[in-house]
Amino acid sequence: MKKKYPLISILINCYNSEKYLKECLTSAISQTYENFEIIIWDNCSTDKTAKICKEFKDNRIKYHLSNSHKNLVNARISAWKKISGDYVAIMDSDDLSLKDRLNIQLGIIKQNKNIAVVGGSVQFINSSGKNLSIKQFPTSKNLIMKKIYYQFPMNNSTLFFDKKKIDEVGGYSIKYEFINDFELVYRLSKKYDLVNTNLILSKNRVHKENLSNKKFLPMQYELYNFLNKIKFDTKSYNQKFLNFTERFKCAIRIFNRRFFNV
Repeated sequence: MKKKYPLISILINCYNSEKYLKECLTSAISQTYENFEIIIWDNCSTDKTAKICKEFKDNRIKYHLSNSHKNLVNARISAWKKISGDYVAIMDSDDLSLKDRLNIQLGIIKQNKNIAVVGGSVQFINSSGKNLSIKQFPTSKNLIMKKIYYQFPMNNSTLFFDKKKIDEVGGYSIKYEFINDFELVYRLSKKYDLVNTNLILSKNRVHKENLSNKKFLPMQYELYNFLNKIKFDTKSYNQKFLNFTERFKCAIRIFNRRFFNV
């Protein structure tokens, strides 16, 4: 049977991403696994995002300009419609993928037909690319399924999806602009397996323009409401208590930001 091309789609949503986009795309096209496309969804940038994308002479890069500026999840949904691959690797436009990322995740997801998503560890870096801390996530199925009731047990920019399974559960929900990955993975967990590797797959950039900083309050409200919605989905009293604890932390963060700007 003829090998499908592309097998993997790397999905990158952009908005005024000129500062780090060249490094991001360089890391994407430098993957040791080569049967992929890069879907760039430009959410009406007003900087040099389009120019930087078009400077890359690699026919695997497919640039799409949105006809209007959309919120984060609607932009992701629009970009999703352009995907050709059977698998989807999520990248943020300010992050870097390590060169073996696709090889590693493709190898893992093919081990079991019930795996819907593969994540991994991350190396945090600062605005200039200096290494900071490393964060790992639970690797056992049992721990992942326990944690998902109160914290996202994966890293957003290492997500590697089986596209068919995502489409089967309805894809991204327009109800969640900021924690759409958490909500989608939660729905997937009801039907499919979630897997993390301890291997570092991504370098995640920490800087003042991160969405988690710019949209802190609405993100915290959204997280609080989602955790509140799923609090009774588990029969475990321990998980219910941890869910309550995380919601309480959200409430404290919201209070501090609203009244003390901290």
